[in-house]
Amino acid sequence: MRHVRLAGIFSIASGLIHGAAVGMHGEHPTAARTFAVLAIAQMTVGLAGLLAPSRAVRNLVALVGVVSVVGWVVAKTVGIGFIDGLDITESIQATDLLCAILATLSVVVTVVPRAVDHLELSPLPATAMAVILTVPALFTATGHTHEHGATASNWPRPYFPGTGLDISGVKGVSKEQESRARRLVADTQRDLMRWSDYRVAEREGWTSIGDQRTGYEHFVNVSTILDGRFLDSKHPESIVYKVYGKTKILVSAMYMAEGMKSLDDPVLTDYAGPLFQWHVHDNLCWSLGEGFRPSITGITDENGKCPSGSRRANVQIPMIHVWVVPHPCGPFAAVEGLAEGQAAVPQNQRVDICGSHSH
Repeated sequence: MRHVRLAGIFSIASGLIHGAAVGMHGEHPTAARTFAVLAIAQMTVGLAGLLAPSRAVRNLVALVGVVSVVGWVVAKTVGIGFIDGLDITESIQATDLLCAILATLSVVVTVVPRAVDHLELSPLPATAMAVILTVPALFTATGHTHEHGATASNWPRPYFPGTGLDISGVKGVSKEQESRARRLVADTQRDLMRWSDYRVAEREGWTSIGDQRTGYEHFVNVSTILDGRFLDSKHPESIVYKVYGKTKILVSAMYMAEGMKSLDDPVLTDYAGPLFQWHVHDNLCWSLGEGFRPSITGITDENGKCPSGSRRANVQIPMIHVWVVPHPCGPFAAVEGLAEGQAAVPQNQRVDICGSHSH
């Protein structure tokens, strides 16, 4: 029954990490109670495995370990809808990954005991292995971004589409607002790919506003600007490309809120709460470019004047970007620099730009 004792060691270690997770989820009582129950179960069957190893105890250790691993996989991939705090997926982090590894080990050594016999693993090195995995997990738990309360004011956060959308626990954001924001990002990622090649966009009536020298180029379509749709991923008002010489890479959609009179309109501010920072452009300078198309020539000077041959365009339609590529300032960041526009708050309070101030 040596393998039952080994499984008990790994189960106890995983339970300790789940015990630490209880405090990390203090703002979500259901999640905290779930982790408490799981921690007690893992440590109880683990101690039984150490002190009274038997076939029945072996089965219990394996069962609790499977529940732990399966629950972790579900929480990280689709979310557990009936547990508040675990209902929305988040990226994998060191603490929960190490906890899952220990739970997996507790299952493996009970289900595949021959593997343990082949490795000739004894309780002492198994304990050392458990400690090596547990200690870093407990230390990294203090900075674990899964803990909604401690990181509630930490917005914006870096955005990496391939590892999930980290927008949970932002202070002042309701579950409904968070859900709407998540849906908009997912819809934009899916629907914007239609125009991954800018030449396809051009054939469908999109035209450049001539701002490619800024490093980003906005394409607009009059039909979508005037269609009355609001945050419709199938009909964005603008498509944004990152420009590298003659190469243009699709990076974001820019949605415009047609008909909104101000940046503090409740329709705008209530949609995603503090996650969004709507902006306008009241200092752009335009001229007629090739084919008599309006083209941006720059921004006004300190006196509010445009260069000779161009006119000021006071664009007061609220706008928001949604990125489909990684961005250090989050999925709703503005294009910083000449294109960041003006928001309803001072520059040093904006949550959609990171280059000019720290968060």
